[in-house]
Amino acid sequence: MQICLIDETGTGDGALSVLAARWGLEHDEDNLMALVLTPEHLELRKRDEPKLGGIFVDFVGGAMAHRRKFGGGRGEAVAKAVGIKGDYLPDVVDATAGLGRDAFVLASVGCRVRMLERNPVVAALLDDGLARGYADAEIGGWLQERLQLIHASSLTALTDITTAPAGGLSRPDVPA
Repeated sequence: MQICLIDETGTGDGALSVLAARWGLEHDEDNLMALVLTPEHLELRKRDEPKLGGIFVDFVGGAMAHRRKFGGGRGEAVAKAVGIKGDYLPDVVDATAGLGRDAFVLASVGCRVRMLERNPVVAALLDDGLARGYADAEIGGWLQERLQLIHASSLTALTDITTAPAGGLSRPDVPA
């Protein structure tokens, strides 16, 4: 996949090249979309609209931290959708992971969740968010146990999952 790749870390350590090789990304200087490695995180930016800011995955702070601490927990719609009741916490496959918000909510209430994401840019953003989450003292332990990323299309990955999930998430507006 072609995208503009920008390293703003100032380290010159080649981390962006390693990331690009891992996810099969090719630098395209003319692409309006840019994957930017900052000192804090990996983010996606629209180069011709800098006021929009970057899109990144953050399970530790911001909206996800607020949702984890003050959200509905087991009362959230996604928790009800997978059948969480009492002590029942199903293993779940999120077949259209996107930025991982639903999967994180389920993991935060105790479910084991496997996120499937086929787009390499989105998978790279998720992987970066997970790495920072895994390293966090407050949530890292349970996040590593409960939330996993699988970079694959749900059409193929679902047949390769060895432990069958008790539930699944898929949004009809998102192609598999």
